[in-house]
Amino acid sequence: MLDNEATLTFWQGSETVRYVSGIVTGFAQGESGFSRTRYKMVIEPSLSRARYQSDNKIFQQQNSEKILRTLLQKNQVSQVDFSLTNADWVREYCVQYRETDLAFIERLAAEEGAYYYFEHQADSHLLHFCNDSQTAPHKGTLLYNATPSGDRPQAALWHFAYEANLTPQSQTLRDYTFTNPRYNLEQSSLAQGQNILGGQSAVNSAGVYEKYDYPGRYKRDEQGKPFSQYRLEYERREAEVAFAQGDDLRVVPGYVFELEGHRRADFNRPWLIVSIEHRGYQHGILEEEAGALGNRYENHLKLIPHTTQWRPLPQPKPKVDGPQMAHVVGPEGEEIYCDDWGRVKIRFPWDRVGSHDEHSSCWVRVSQGWAGAQYGSQMLPRIGQEVIVNFLEGDPDQPIITGRTYHSTTEPPYPVPKHKTRMTIKSKTHKGNGFNELRFEDEKGQEEIFLHAEKDHNHIVNHDETSRIGHDRTEQVNRNETVNIGHDRMETVGLDESLTINRDQMRHIGRNRISKIEKDNLLNIGNNYQVNVHADTIIKVGKDTTIEVAQNGEWLAGDLLESICKHFNIEGYEEVRLQGPAGEIVVNQEGITLIGNVRIEGELVRESGSPDAVNAFSTQVNTPYMPHMKVKFLQSPHSTKLMIGMPYTLLVDGNEVGKGMTDSTGEVEIPHKEGTKHYEIRFANGASYSIPIVEEFEKDTDNDELINEGFYPFSTDSALSTAKIYSALVKGFFEGK
Repeated sequence: MLDNEATLTFWQGSETVRYVSGIVTGFAQGESGFSRTRYKMVIEPSLSRARYQSDNKIFQQQNSEKILRTLLQKNQVSQVDFSLTNADWVREYCVQYRETDLAFIERLAAEEGAYYYFEHQADSHLLHFCNDSQTAPHKGTLLYNATPSGDRPQAALWHFAYEANLTPQSQTLRDYTFTNPRYNLEQSSLAQGQNILGGQSAVNSAGVYEKYDYPGRYKRDEQGKPFSQYRLEYERREAEVAFAQGDDLRVVPGYVFELEGHRRADFNRPWLIVSIEHRGYQHGILEEEAGALGNRYENHLKLIPHTTQWRPLPQPKPKVDGPQMAHVVGPEGEEIYCDDWGRVKIRFPWDRVGSHDEHSSCWVRVSQGWAGAQYGSQMLPRIGQEVIVNFLEGDPDQPIITGRTYHSTTEPPYPVPKHKTRMTIKSKTHKGNGFNELRFEDEKGQEEIFLHAEKDHNHIVNHDETSRIGHDRTEQVNRNETVNIGHDRMETVGLDESLTINRDQMRHIGRNRISKIEKDNLLNIGNNYQVNVHADTIIKVGKDTTIEVAQNGEWLAGDLLESICKHFNIEGYEEVRLQGPAGEIVVNQEGITLIGNVRIEGELVRESGSPDAVNAFSTQVNTPYMPHMKVKFLQSPHSTKLMIGMPYTLLVDGNEVGKGMTDSTGEVEIPHKEGTKHYEIRFANGASYSIPIVEEFEKDTDNDELINEGFYPFSTDSALSTAKIYSALVKGFFEGK
């Protein structure tokens, strides 16, 4: 018989008055007599099945009605009606935790201010959920008869007692949300000053009594306002209450009846029945054991005025005894899954329904070691990690991650107790095998701070940085290094410094560079050495200077090159060559050769054995008294190679007079004409040479004629005079004369 449907039918005479249908939840056999046995049967609504089931279950993103329907369907309660207002808000996270289905249903309904009652039929019953008792159905009138006697043709109430009670007039709730931590999230409701029966105000004349509670179990104002109103209406639901006794079988909890026949007219009004206790005796079936006892029925009622809202008792939430373990979960293929606040999804071991994915829980906040306004620590739990979950106020609807632990599949970074002296903060590359790590080793004699950056390491110091290294320091950079110093830099090396650069070195100094070397400076260059000085160069040598060139050496000056000393020696092992724009002097084993026009200012004396002797020098210099001049050209002023086969254009006093090509000796023959002041030769490669004609060549003296023929007078023939003549020629060459 258990868990089967049953119906209890009430008759009044031959008329059926009401039914009580449900399921059999208890059946007992009592004492047995000569002809009968006593039995006891318990019939309850089908909702009672929910008393025998409990669960730990998470509901997400559902409103209360949907959650209640799920539980009712689970408990085979199919006939149900919902009349709820202000209950459409979605609960982000709602947990049934270690409580029966019935306790969870009643708790959830009470939070919405909803009560339930039943409408019974002959073979079924309908479950009603309602959170506005003003809409309760009316069942008609109840007759009051204080002095019943004899056979009454109509059922009535014979006892009716009325109470007025002092109750709070204000209810204030407050809660907290981390999304707006400065906001109080406080809601208050105040009772209206309606009159109670007898004309007194429902609000105490001594003041307003307030009830305050925290937390209010809401996270938004639109939830908190009705919550505070429901709590206040619960506190005031028995501000006016009546207790009655009678035998009217029609009375049903959750229905409104209008009282009539009471001597106080203000009692004759609609009343909501909130509870009934039925007492019935049918002694006639006991036959001889009944004696003089007959059949009897009565009920005990509790009623409130229909104008008063009826709210059920707020049910306490189950408390979580302490922290629990959970695992971080997320979408397949992800390693880190979080929202804008760094919250993660978790799965509890007790959750039989949730899958190991992002739908297992709500977003759960993560406690950090330090949390400030955009500063603090940030270590997000990753998918698969085991976490320690605590609950605010022990509320299973408010989990928060307070710690993390290792287990058999997520072991510590270093095996212990082998590395029991090692502390580390070691991360793992997202979807990779790399890691970053800050490690401390406290083993005596092996103390170490180890830092590993899988990719980049950025070090920012807004003011000073001081490093003190007691022993050695080694630094290795496998690629490039860039150092930018905004002001000065000072570097001191106590002993030696060695710098090795396998390729090039470039230095740019915006102003001066000063180097001080207390002893030697040795510079060894494997290839070329070039120094560009855009202004002056001053080299001071305290003692000797030696420049040794294995092959060729050149000194180039754009304007003037001077060498000032007591003695000046120019020595060539095979040849000495002095070259200017209009000529050159060649000294070799064959003698001294002067190429080009020679002009000597002052007396030219040759000391020899005969004062009047005239010695002839072998020259190839053509003068204005010679029909032609020959000028030899090199490829560049610094080259010894002749300019052979180069096309040129000849200009006389600025006018073009002819074209030609240098011969096999690099020479150009110029036919001179008297009166010419200036010759110019322009080569095809862009080079241009200017040859001026000095005025002295036009004086036409006898001495000039001899000189032009290559004969020079000398008064003596000594080595000193020869050196003077050579010095004068060199000086004239450098001065371009």
